[in-house]
Amino acid sequence: MQGIGWARRLKMVADAKGLIGHAGAVLLRRCADQVGLTSGLSDTLRVRGRSPGWDRGVVLVQLAVAICLGATAMADIAVLDHQTAVLGAAPSDSTVRRVLAEQDAEAVVAITRPGRSPRARVGSAGQS
Repeated sequence: MQGIGWARRLKMVADAKGLIGHAGAVLLRRCADQVGLTSGLSDTLRVRGRSPGWDRGVVLVQLAVAICLGATAMADIAVLDHQTAVLGAAPSDSTVRRVLAEQDAEAVVAITRPGRSPRARVGSAGQS
């Protein structure tokens, strides 16, 4: 499994300190990382010889989390801004736009491939 270093220090306590809104967003992101979806997308969308400021897989997973929190436009990625202390900075709407604009029909087909392995892991976890 892909390491999820950002989540190693996370713990849930009932001390009323360090509260964050939309705490479920952290669980969604951690699930995507844990089952390999984030790393699968990152590997699939990596462009050899280019080093973008943002990992494309992370941007797509962050966008999916934002949509789950109610985002309906690219600018709504800002809904993740209050999660910065946990997840790190959210990508800007222009970064989201660039990542989405890069995707063509071949990329869409490629994106569906890494989803098979995470789907299988999630499915098998539900049966245990």
